[in-house]
Amino acid sequence: MRTLTKPRLKKIKKITKQMVWEVFSKCIRLKYADKNGYVICFTCGTKIYWKKAQAGHGASGRGNSILFNEKFVRPQCVRCNIFLKGNYDVFHAKLIKEYGSGVLDEINKLKKTIKKFTQSELKELYEHYKKEVEKLLEKLEVKE
Repeated sequence: MRTLTKPRLKKIKKITKQMVWEVFSKCIRLKYADKNGYVICFTCGTKIYWKKAQAGHGASGRGNSILFNEKFVRPQCVRCNIFLKGNYDVFHAKLIKEYGSGVLDEINKLKKTIKKFTQSELKELYEHYKKEVEKLLEKLEVKE
């Protein structure tokens, strides 16, 4: 049996993290979708089909401590998430309205927190969000 080298383990972890992101992103977009699969961009209000939306973060330079934090991730259109670089002024204003003024302090504190995922944590996250996506897809009238 071959022993995995450190670079090989790092690559496996990176791939697993990407898999978690993909299923987490689906979960966020489906969580906010209506029964027909449409979401409203959190920042500009554009109505888009969940598959065309992106999962945008309410923080620039986000690290692992915010990456899979459902509180700070919402559906966004490509324009707001990519071209307007998150449209943070609007994003933050809406988060404050939803959670109160301390939410930005919470984001900033988490941004400075170093979080290193273990392979088993990533696998657990993947399984959790995979199950959530399956449940959310069942609620849609229009299937994938």
